[in-house]
Amino acid sequence: MAVGESKLKKGKVDLHVHSIYSDGTLTPAELLALAEERGVKLFAVADHDVLEGSKELVRLSAGSEVRCVPAVELTGFDSGVCVHVLAYGYSFADSEFAEYVKINRRKLDEMSDRLIEAMERAGEPVSGSEYASFEHNKRLGGWKALHYLVEKGITRAPLEGLPLYPRYGVGYGTAGFPPVAELCKVIHRAGAIAVLAHPGVTLGAIDLPENEAKLLKLISMGIDGIECYYPQHSPATVARLLALCGELGLYVTSGSDSHGAFTGAELGSIPVTLEDIRFPFC
Repeated sequence: MAVGESKLKKGKVDLHVHSIYSDGTLTPAELLALAEERGVKLFAVADHDVLEGSKELVRLSAGSEVRCVPAVELTGFDSGVCVHVLAYGYSFADSEFAEYVKINRRKLDEMSDRLIEAMERAGEPVSGSEYASFEHNKRLGGWKALHYLVEKGITRAPLEGLPLYPRYGVGYGTAGFPPVAELCKVIHRAGAIAVLAHPGVTLGAIDLPENEAKLLKLISMGIDGIECYYPQHSPATVARLLALCGELGLYVTSGSDSHGAFTGAELGSIPVTLEDIRFPFC
C-alpha cells in the first residue's frame, strides 16, 4: 500500500456538508480549510439542490491532500415523506443533470414563495412583492424566508419559521418533487451513484421492522448506498444499516450534515475513516 493511500485510509470521511450556496454558514474555501485542519481526507459539499458549492470545492481542492467528490443532496417525495438522495460522482459538464437540479431547486424555493403568499392572504404583516426583493445575509445560514420572517418580527429566530410551512398548508407533498425512482434514474444517467441520506431520521429507527420495510422499498427503487453513519443515528440503527448494506451489496457512507453555525453537527465530527465505509470515488 502506498504511503498516500495509507494516510487516506486513516483519515476521516465526511461526505455530507452544506455551504452558503444552500443553507450553511461557510464558504467552500472555509469548509476545505476546516477539513484539512480536522483530518478529513475524503470530503464532499452536498448542498440542497445546488451544484455550485460542490463545483467550487472540487476546484479549490486541486492542490489539497483532501480528496473532494462532486456531490448534491436532491429533494424527493415518496410514500408520504420527504426523502433526500445524495448523488456522488457526476460531471459538472453534464448540462442535462445541472438543469434537472436547477428545476428541483426552483420547487424548493417556490415552497417559501407560497408560504409568504398564504400568510399575506391570512392578513399577516408580510408582502409577496417585498419578499421578492428581500436579501438576507447568507452567512447566517438557513434560507431567505426564515430570515424574512425574523425581519418582519413574526419569529424571533430563523428555525422558529419551520412550523409555519405546514400551518399554512405548504408541504413537500404538494411541491412537485420527484419520487425516488425518478431521482435514481436521473442520477444514474449522469454516471453517478444514489445514496439514501439519513434514513434513520427520514423513516425512524431502522431496527424497527416497519421502518426497515419502508427502507427496503426505497432501496428497490434504485438506491446504490446508504448514509449509515450519521449524528442522529442510534448505534442500533447504524448496526442494522451496515448489516443491510452488507447483505444487499450497497455502498456505505458517512456524513455530518453540518450547516456550520446554523444547525447540525460539526464538520468531521464523526470518527469514521475510509476503512469504515464502502465508496467508489476514493
